[in-house]
Amino acid sequence: MPTKSIKFPARAMGSLFLYLALAGVMVFTLLPFAWLIDSSFKDPLTLFRGAPTWAIEKFSFSGYEWILNPDRGNILVPLWNSIFVSVCSVVLAMVLAVLAGYAVGRFRFSGLPLFLGLLFLAQIFQGPVIMIPWYKMAAAMKLLDTPLILVFLYGTITIPVATLMMSGFFKAVPQELEEAASMDGLGDFGTLTRIVLPLCVPGIVAVSILTFIFAWNDYQYALILTSSFKSKTVQILINDLVQAVGAINWTGLLAAGVIATLPVVVLFGFVQKYMVAGLTAGAVKG
Repeated sequence: MPTKSIKFPARAMGSLFLYLALAGVMVFTLLPFAWLIDSSFKDPLTLFRGAPTWAIEKFSFSGYEWILNPDRGNILVPLWNSIFVSVCSVVLAMVLAVLAGYAVGRFRFSGLPLFLGLLFLAQIFQGPVIMIPWYKMAAAMKLLDTPLILVFLYGTITIPVATLMMSGFFKAVPQELEEAASMDGLGDFGTLTRIVLPLCVPGIVAVSILTFIFAWNDYQYALILTSSFKSKTVQILINDLVQAVGAINWTGLLAAGVIATLPVVVLFGFVQKYMVAGLTAGAVKG
């Protein structure tokens, strides 16, 4: 009796390859973080002994004890600075980006093309180009070596792209809802706060997370504008630990990497559904 060959639908094969590709990307992305967590719990004496292995010969919290100790690694002060700077930058950027994005997405005025051109142009002037001006402004305002100057810097840098993204989210909201609210006596600000913003929560969350990640991961601006320990962020502390004179506490450094990564991972875990929905909504209508 002849055997029948099994044929898979083209759509099923396409989905299979897609899932395999996604699995490969996930492994490539998460494997270093998994190795970081695994190695942070190893005993310092056995960390580099022999060939690298996932097995933990002797489970140890010494790295975490060292990095959390105020007299040793002392990551708590830089960690708080990073949290403060990132959260305040998000608040500053989103307040202005929401208002500006609503104006760009809903109103037509004579200076709109120029305004949009300046927003795009602002994305070009980043990095070393603006470091010296910001350093001089910080010194003139007596904000040099303070977390507050980083708040102003990160908020200012992220406002243009946040405004452009928010305008796309506002355009995706049916304009008929705003017209109905206007007929009910709501002004522009009331329509924005009571009608439009509740519908754009996923978009606001998505842009806020992107702004938070930018501020949290920054190294170059914090390196130039802060110098004392009381103002350093967690990224600068990790760099200082790598460049420390003498023996490097590698387990403490690995523990610092885990602690510095966890806030973003936990935050993304809580708002993942809003972020995915927001990024999708922003692509509907632009």
